[in-house]
Amino acid sequence: MKNIPVREERKQEILFGISQNLSYTQIAYNIGIRRRELLRDIKSMRRTRDPEFLMAQSIADAKLDEAKKAASKTIDKKFHDLMGMTPTEKSFQNMVYFYKPELTHILNSDDQMAAIRELPTSVRKTLTRNKILIKYGQIEVSKLALEQLVKVDK
Repeated sequence: MKNIPVREERKQEILFGISQNLSYTQIAYNIGIRRRELLRDIKSMRRTRDPEFLMAQSIADAKLDEAKKAASKTIDKKFHDLMGMTPTEKSFQNMVYFYKPELTHILNSDDQMAAIRELPTSVRKTLTRNKILIKYGQIEVSKLALEQLVKVDK
């Protein structure tokens, strides 16, 4: 029965390593066991749905998500410093520029609803999904898209 305390200590070390997002090789090295033994212990914890194991995994996932969000924020900040706008704003601007001929056709026509209906369904869906066309009783070009069109013309 000497094995039980050793396994419990090993389990705590495994859980700590998992919660720190360490690789299985690093955890095994820190504990001083073979990787195969570690994998066997992890497999048994998964099989029994050990609540401590699930908690360690959720902590690791939360830390990973937090790190991804932080990296994304720094990338967005660098992009904003470089371009003067967020990636979402730039994407919207590019979409308006790409569909500029269709939008100018809609704006120059006498019946804008008819001009919108003449567009292919895929184009209409794309413009609606990206909030270039909006539906307030009737479909029309959004004010933000109009502003972008004015900027593109300058």
